[in-house]
Amino acid sequence: MTALANLHSADEEKTGGVPSSADAAPSDPCMPQKGPGAIRAVLLITALAVGIWVLASLTDTGEDETVVRLGRLEVTARLVDRPERFPELGAYKYTYVLKYEVLKIHRHDPEGNYRVAPGDEIFVGHYRPSLPRSQIKDAVWGDNPLGGKLTGFVTGEVHRMALDYELEDISPSGVIDYCYPIGVNRFFALWTNRTDL
Repeated sequence: MTALANLHSADEEKTGGVPSSADAAPSDPCMPQKGPGAIRAVLLITALAVGIWVLASLTDTGEDETVVRLGRLEVTARLVDRPERFPELGAYKYTYVLKYEVLKIHRHDPEGNYRVAPGDEIFVGHYRPSLPRSQIKDAVWGDNPLGGKLTGFVTGEVHRMALDYELEDISPSGVIDYCYPIGVNRFFALWTNRTDL
């Protein structure tokens, strides 16, 4: 009896008082193992949904009350290219055409004259491109809204734009257009906002 007590006491010292695996009850492989409970799963899914919603609400889509109502088309597009410097022509106020890749269409042309789709290239004329969009409106343009929240054109950035056509007829001054092919999907930007997309 003393030898058996000594054996148990030696085992407890080795395992810190916890029964060794030899003493533990064998587990039944056919019995389902306990996992996270249903409440825990619901809490985890809820936390993920709230996290996604918070991240989405922090993303600026470029939408405002003006961009959604001006022009005949509204798109979100990535600026593909721009010159290193816009031409400096003194007091001459010009419209410069830049190349974009369409990412999303918010409003199609209601007249069906210009059908654009995600992935299409479009060419957009911006009046007085060296200025922030909030500063481009002048007496030459008149009383109609013109501008946006964009502060400068950076290649690769994404812009949400309210567009109109025919570029040459709408532009308040001469158009500088080095984009080819000429005459394909050319628009005038009435309102331009930067987005985080």
